[in-house]
Amino acid sequence: MRKDVTDDQAVVAEIMNRAEFVTLALADAEGPYSVPVNAALEDGVLYLHTSKKGRKAEALRQAAATGGRVAFSAAVDLEKKTGELACQWGYTFRSVLGSGLVRVVEQRGDKVAALNTLMRKHAGRDDFPYDDGILDKTLVVAIDVDRATARLKLS
Repeated sequence: MRKDVTDDQAVVAEIMNRAEFVTLALADAEGPYSVPVNAALEDGVLYLHTSKKGRKAEALRQAAATGGRVAFSAAVDLEKKTGELACQWGYTFRSVLGSGLVRVVEQRGDKVAALNTLMRKHAGRDDFPYDDGILDKTLVVAIDVDRATARLKLS
């Protein structure tokens, strides 16, 4: 493993908890597909939600049905580096690269629990009411993370 890469899950979790969004990497019949999503990591599971319609939803359902894997990434603390030479330019950052197996969360109580994980991360609380009509239109996905590393590019 590179010297600036770690598999310390506490570091991974800290970066994921601070990330504004996660970029999800999927594949479907049309080919590779990458999309930013709101997501929250808790106890080794990455939760996200989307409409039940569209390419992202179809790719996620297909992955869940076939035991397919997806990948994700997130980054925080991005700062531009400059210099006199071209090779001195770049960024410092802390990032996560990971992958896992997709499953669709079906039961109302499980969906609410997963959505509460997202609300705790993004809103700081999880006591929001949920509209059943909206829940019916929402695809909630859990990604059981089996690989995740953090890169700490600090200089």
